[in-house]
Amino acid sequence: MRKDCCNRFCHAVIVHRYIIERMSALEKPLLVLDYSVDMKSGENISRWFSCSTAVVRIADGSLFPDLVPWDFKAVIHSGSALSIVDDCTFSSGACSFIERCSSEGVPQMGICYGHQLLAKAMAGSEAVGKAQSLEAGWLPVEFLETWPQKELRGTKRVWQSHYDCVTAIPEGSVITATNEHTEIQAFLNMELKLFGTQFHPEFDRESGNRCFQNDPELFEKNGIDLNSILQGGPDFNTGEVIFSHFIKTFGVE
Repeated sequence: MRKDCCNRFCHAVIVHRYIIERMSALEKPLLVLDYSVDMKSGENISRWFSCSTAVVRIADGSLFPDLVPWDFKAVIHSGSALSIVDDCTFSSGACSFIERCSSEGVPQMGICYGHQLLAKAMAGSEAVGKAQSLEAGWLPVEFLETWPQKELRGTKRVWQSHYDCVTAIPEGSVITATNEHTEIQAFLNMELKLFGTQFHPEFDRESGNRCFQNDPELFEKNGIDLNSILQGGPDFNTGEVIFSHFIKTFGVE
């Protein structure tokens, strides 16, 4: 499902201060909302999709852009170095957009900050909070029987880096992955078409370790041996598997 370096971008348009990259005008694109401070998450996520994608960058200090849910086949909310417990200038607009997508039947996936944002929008501010400590590295997660696609079960290592977590899920949701550090590592709501993961499936070993190496102070101040972390990696092709499961679960064409 990964696309190569010759992506077929037809045009790029600016919506307020956000850049939308479209690969085709003939079909609805999959929307990736990039909340990352370094503005790299959108590209890192969209590279896993062969379908038409649109990346919109969301920054604190600006309002959430005027987007129409039905313009997109599905929406992915990225991770971020921002904290979900802080109110950003785009927060209320993002939550409103999530509610609109859900009410109009547009499937949504959230990753880390995006996962927390889904819970906050659909279950309230009390559904998110600070984690007991930093969780960072290639760390084990147990994929439960409730995970929507049967081929992924058991304990697997995935890429983690977060201080915040989801503490409650929207009504009608089920927990689909867990570990000792963060109970709600993933959740699913078929009625609301929500698919959230606390971990980051978009990182392969190379890109994940490069990201860790770019922030050695994070590990030093939290007493984590970075060199040991860099010896690890994912136990499966997380980008290929997790994103395809999102697509399959909601029948996104």
